[in-house]
Amino acid sequence: MGVLRRLPLDHVVEATLACTIVLFACGSSSVPDLFRFGGPARWVGLAALGVVVFGWALVDGRRPRRLPGAWLLAAGFVALCLLSAAWSVSPRLTVERTATLSVLLAIACLAAVAALGREDGMAAVLRGILGGAALVAVAGLLVLAFDHHAAVQSADAGSGWRFRGLGENPNTSSMLFAVALPLTVWLLAGRSRREQLVGAALGLLFSGSIAVSGSRGALVAGFAGAAVVAASLPATRRARAVLLALVAVVFVVSGVVSKLPKPVSLESTFAKPRPAQRKTVGIDLQNLIRLEDEIGRPPGGAYRPPQQRRFFSFGARGAGWGAGLHQGAKRPVTGYGFGTEGRVFVDRSSIFLGGLPENSYIGVFLQIGLVGLLLFLALVGALARNGVEALRRLPVARRAQPVVAGAVLLVALILGIGQSSLYSVGNIATVSIWLCALALPMLLEREVRP
Repeated sequence: MGVLRRLPLDHVVEATLACTIVLFACGSSSVPDLFRFGGPARWVGLAALGVVVFGWALVDGRRPRRLPGAWLLAAGFVALCLLSAAWSVSPRLTVERTATLSVLLAIACLAAVAALGREDGMAAVLRGILGGAALVAVAGLLVLAFDHHAAVQSADAGSGWRFRGLGENPNTSSMLFAVALPLTVWLLAGRSRREQLVGAALGLLFSGSIAVSGSRGALVAGFAGAAVVAASLPATRRARAVLLALVAVVFVVSGVVSKLPKPVSLESTFAKPRPAQRKTVGIDLQNLIRLEDEIGRPPGGAYRPPQQRRFFSFGARGAGWGAGLHQGAKRPVTGYGFGTEGRVFVDRSSIFLGGLPENSYIGVFLQIGLVGLLLFLALVGALARNGVEALRRLPVARRAQPVVAGAVLLVALILGIGQSSLYSVGNIATVSIWLCALALPMLLEREVRP
């Protein structure tokens, strides 16, 4: 114990968390070499983070007065996920996915216990998330400099080119940057000039990366969380109004930038020579239409122009959501087993392309049924209530970290509408989300405890 106390554990936690976030980004990268390295390395990073956080809680932790209700709901959710292996279509996969989720939630709870006994609370965790997100953003710019094809998704008839940086697709890294945006406003609201400059620089880096990715969900979610922090932390009304106006201006500019890349014209698309079709015997329908695109196709194969992405349109995603709900309704109570979403979801829509329904709430329903969805909603509802209590009960000078953690939870809940991510530990943003969300009860207790 004496050796642990002499170590700068807050800096160790900060560095380990940042490295773990980068490894998770590599595990979902468009660069093949990074993907092969990051796939197994991210789990090593998660294990290392667990060891470091355990030591941190052992040294600096303080026993809570009682176990938070949200933590008990999280334990119940994990228990139901494990129980679903009994009826899962892939029991081994269910057990594996439940195990990784259990490890992550345990690490988040240990970090929260450590924050309860520290004067600066979760500052090391927040700095680690910011550092990891900054490294991922800079790495994306390096990928752009050395491999433009890997960093940019080409324009098509439906949308303009989209920046994906280090991520597998334009939405991957953007989720992490959306989670980090409220943290940059936390720095901007600080008293240190250095922190304010770092916050401004990181805010522009993250918002710019999201804007050129064209990720609408990340843009709305990130700035919603940033607005909550801007409206809650500055000491005076004037400072809050200025910071909130700044967030609004950057949001509008980012939205305009996201619409600048234009889709390619249909004339240029059809002017390109078509690849020769393979010779077949008889009629091969796959040459005429992909069989998985049969639903929603115009009768007789009539021409229909491609749907262009609009900021407030959910045409393609809506088709995926409908397919997920329809399939989940076949097992409405128990679902198909936790972690099996990618195995059981079938996309047969002509306008939706994806192996998941791209909605975390529908994904939970598909995997562990209505019971699991209600339990999950109760969990996030209990955590959200802690965030509201922090705003209601704490003075401005003491509400910073609870408000930031609540803002991250808000970002996650909005992201969950358009992404199947909140329960997938391998997702680039999931570690950061749960480290902040499960700390909410302890951060609130820390500030109100005599």
